[in-house]
Order: sequence, then C-alpha cells, then structure tokens
Amino acid sequence: MARRVETDVRAGYAAWAAGYDAQDNPMIAAVERELALRPLAFEGRRVLDIGCGTGRVLARALGHGAAFVQGIDGSVEMLAEATRRLGPAIVEGQAALAYARLDGDWSAVPTDFDLATITLVLEHQERVAPVLARAARHLRPGGMLFVAEIHPDMLRTDLGGHFERDGVTFALPSHPHDRAEFEAALADAGFARAAFHEIRADADTIAAIPKFAKRAGSGVLLTLRASTSPSGGSRSSR
Repeated sequence: MARRVETDVRAGYAAWAAGYDAQDNPMIAAVERELALRPLAFEGRRVLDIGCGTGRVLARALGHGAAFVQGIDGSVEMLAEATRRLGPAIVEGQAALAYARLDGDWSAVPTDFDLATITLVLEHQERVAPVLARAARHLRPGGMLFVAEIHPDMLRTDLGGHFERDGVTFALPSHPHDRAEFEAALADAGFARAAFHEIRADADTIAAIPKFAKRAGSGVLLTLRASTSPSGGSRSSR
C-alpha cells in the first residue's frame, strides 16, 4: 500500500502539475464523458473557466468554436501547463490566463462572460457560496454557469483530490458539497433554479470508466447548469 501524505492545495498542485494530464484520472474522464453526452454551447461564446488547471476545458471550448476563453487558477505550475497547451490561441488573442486564487483578487478578470465553468475545483473549498457569488459577478445578464464536482458520496469516504508519485499518495484537502448547499448558494448569488444531474457508478458508467467499479452504486459526479437573471437584477447576500 502506498504511503499517504497530507498536503495543502498550493503545494499539492505544484507537485501534481507536470504529470496531471498523464494520469489516468477517472474524475476527469467522468467530466469529459458528461460534456460529450450533454455538450455545452461554446460556439461564439466568451467563456471563463474558474480553476482552469492545465487548460483542458478551455481547449475544449476553443475546439467547439468559443469566441474567447479566459482561465484563472491559483497554481502558477498548473497555469504553466495551460500556457503550453493554449500557446497559439494566447498569441492570437483568443485565450488569456491569469493567476487568481478562488478566494483572492479577481479584479483583473472581465465581467462580461456568456458562460462560466467550474470543474473539479470546489472540493478544495470549505464553502461553495463565495465562489458561486463571484462567478455570478463575472457573467453577463442571462449568462450560464456549469459546475461539475466530485459527488459527496465519494468525498465522505477516504477519496478526495489525490495523486500518486514514487509510491506515495499525496492527499489534498477535500470537502463534500451536496445539492442542498449548491441550491442555497445559487439562490443567494442570483441564479435561476439550476438543472442538476447526478452521475452514478452504474453499469454504463463503469463500462465507460472501469475504475469506478469499486464505487458501484455510489454517486461519482454531481453537475449543475444555472443561468443568471436576464435583467441583471440585484442579488441577495447572507
């Protein structure tokens, strides 16, 4: 059994970045399958990816006709990997990347995006409400938010953000967030009622992603899609 080492988010992603895309990660596979089965409307849109990591979602958005993509992340090492992936689009002005912690300063980020995405990031936050409120402020009226998060069924076990290297499992802080928490946070941020989709480790999911066999019957991914008010009206806060 691999030795387990607890690490903080910054140090964890600094060490994980170089090998992140090479890892056979079932959660990334689950997100990609979700987006293949239920595509987002990227074409012609301005897209903000919050916690963009190595730029995987940004590259997908560009590949499906996004007009412009912006990524923000709190790891300079992950942003370096994203820069390598998106280099030509950055040079051509179709993409931009910026360092910004989820709980930090987003003032340099535009506020006129059509679509904001947050994938496999919020488990590192104790509460989702502050991030969703910020996302709302960076969307135009009627803009859409897409979130894909590790299902709380998984995070209530010993599984959270982690990677293995040289026989050591590095575990990052992970917090479960259920549908009720998301619903309350979305309402406070001024989003309309969200459409939720729960992906469970059923026969079809396991056939597509065999690593989920050990989670048979449990939830593995929770996604939501919600829109801001078309009028851009005021938002409540707690």
